[in-house]
Amino acid sequence: GQPLTAPAISRVVPSKVQKSFNSKVLRNLGLLESRLHLVGMHDAVWESGVEEEREKFETEIPYVARMMIERWRKSLYIPKAGALDYGYQSAV
Repeated sequence: GQPLTAPAISRVVPSKVQKSFNSKVLRNLGLLESRLHLVGMHDAVWESGVEEEREKFETEIPYVARMMIERWRKSLYIPKAGALDYGYQSAV
């Protein structure tokens, strides 16, 4: 299922390649879309329950961006995707 996607990718794709891909995605999305992407990525990692993925997220995503995730969720993500995200519980 979906919770197994992140761990499966992390076993097949080297961390350096994942980090490079994430950086390219964030650069190409633009400011608003990259913030939305980070909120979604954060939620997927936390919902996976895989501690290794949480540690990677905390290591690879800059501190300031991580601290802004809850604010971006409330101001950007929920207004845009709230109808789809009916079961969200804050993980922070």
